[in-house]
Amino acid sequence: MQRFHHQIRQDLAVLLGALNTVTEKYSRKDFDTDSALRSLLDKVNADYKDKGLPDRESQLQLLRAEWSAAEKGIDPCSGEKVTVRRGEMKASAMLKILRGLETVLREDYTTSRAKLEEAAAMIGQIIVAGYQEGILNDKLLQAVNTETEYLQLWKLLGADPNIALGQKRLLTMVSMPDIFLLLEEVVPPMVKGVAVLR
Repeated sequence: MQRFHHQIRQDLAVLLGALNTVTEKYSRKDFDTDSALRSLLDKVNADYKDKGLPDRESQLQLLRAEWSAAEKGIDPCSGEKVTVRRGEMKASAMLKILRGLETVLREDYTTSRAKLEEAAAMIGQIIVAGYQEGILNDKLLQAVNTETEYLQLWKLLGADPNIALGQKRLLTMVSMPDIFLLLEEVVPPMVKGVAVLR
């Protein structure tokens, strides 16, 4: 079963917002930055665990372990107990962890967004193919407004064997709920384009 990329993108956007908040706290040297970072690490780790992504979860566990060591006064890089300039070591470890978190979240957000953009382009091609095959016309496309009508449109297009292949390929990239949301994004601008041409 394909992952629901609209939800993934939304969840990642929330986590990136939370990361920005902690980074701002770090820059201001707020007193609660330590606990805010710990809370963020827990939240991101739980999100990846819920989504069943053990590779990302292990990266997050490593970042959590690094922060746990720094909080105990152990340099995460050397593994040695720090007795002098402990605050500087913690600040340095925190910045490294914030950078690591940003890299993970940004990569996944960008990947999810790119999948949706690619899927939207494919849906546009499927609609155009529907026109070329005589399955769709302006009147039919302009009448589509509800979820039920989008489902009927999708089934109508799938009656053509070549278009059905494109639909199957699309389903290997994104989930069916993603496709319905993308249809709602792609079809209205095409309808407006049709109206402008008249």
